[in-house]
Amino acid sequence: MTDQPKRDDDFFLGVMILKENKWWPHSKFASGELGHALMKAEEADTAPGIEGSKIVKISKSGAVPEKEMWISPRIKARAEADKAKQLRSGMQQTNANLAAARRAPIKKK
Repeated sequence: MTDQPKRDDDFFLGVMILKENKWWPHSKFASGELGHALMKAEEADTAPGIEGSKIVKISKSGAVPEKEMWISPRIKARAEADKAKQLRSGMQQTNANLAAARRAPIKKK
């Protein structure tokens, strides 16, 4: 671990838009301009043909992975719905497996 403090100018904020199921860069802001980035992301989120938007904090050196700072409520709701669907599917599969195990004959030695 280094003793060097992280400086805000080591990062920038990127507004990304989701179009045709792929994230595309939209605009770039200095690390201290989160308010401006948020306004731009919300504006882009309502544009025709755009499925959603997000703001990511990006290291200029590339040494630190991107970090989502804000994500469109539409994208967040869709992700939560997908997660719930996967959970329901997993529960159904587990119930089917348990039912099959209950129906299986008991093996005698």
